[in-house]
Amino acid sequence: MTIGGYYLDADAEWFYHFRAGGYDDIRYVDIFVESQAHRTQIRGALKAIHLPGEETDDGFRVFGYALPGQTLDYL
Repeated sequence: MTIGGYYLDADAEWFYHFRAGGYDDIRYVDIFVESQAHRTQIRGALKAIHLPGEETDDGFRVFGYALPGQTLDYL
């Protein structure tokens, strides 16, 4: 989701989305997992780079911007 409210549908081909519009207005990116092993691998990678985000039922949400008054935890 962008800060302007634009939301892309789930897509396994992620790289072209970033290349097309850049990173400046990304509010958050959802990363979906396929299995428990996949979740464990992604969690480890995100913790290693200490990003603001949260674990969700479907995977992870990594934040680029916070809303006014929103508090963020770090993975």
